[in-house]
Amino acid sequence: MRLSTRRKNGERGAALVEFAVVLPLLMLLIFGIIEFGLLFRERLTIASAASSAARTGATMGTRADADLAILQALEAGLYDQADPSVLIRVDIFLANTVTGAKTGKYNRYTYVSTNTGCKWDPCPDPAAGTVVYGTPSLWGDPVGRDTTLDSGGGGLDVLGVEIVYHHSAITNLIPLVERDITEIALVRLEPDVFSS
Repeated sequence: MRLSTRRKNGERGAALVEFAVVLPLLMLLIFGIIEFGLLFRERLTIASAASSAARTGATMGTRADADLAILQALEAGLYDQADPSVLIRVDIFLANTVTGAKTGKYNRYTYVSTNTGCKWDPCPDPAAGTVVYGTPSLWGDPVGRDTTLDSGGGGLDVLGVEIVYHHSAITNLIPLVERDITEIALVRLEPDVFSS
């Protein structure tokens, strides 16, 4: 009887040691799933908001309030993530018509939650006064964007919306989760057939 009691106690001790070895790995796996799940959800939300903003920009064409409409669509799509601690910057840019690469022509905006009225700096609202556009101001001003369909079918500018945001880790146990991430959406401007 004593031998059987010793075996049971020995098995319990071995199970406790095995559990102590496996528990940290199990916790790391669980926290990793949570961290990467939240990162994936955030990327999907930001990418969807960028696509929505780019589609809005495609329909706005050369209207003076095009950038404002793009940023408002982006803000609506971001829900709770339109926050200066998450949203680093937004570039509305002219993309290469063949490769989609970002050119040197862009308007850069930052989100400022404490501003009253327009939450973007600089504010692209023509109703609020003179708008200061990015680099160079020729393309930055929506009036200079090409919405004329050439006879060969080309000529339309490709508008890009680039969002740079920061993802914060919850546990800091998993490396490479806390980082800045960039999402880009591209869309060809719609032809201004009816002249706005």
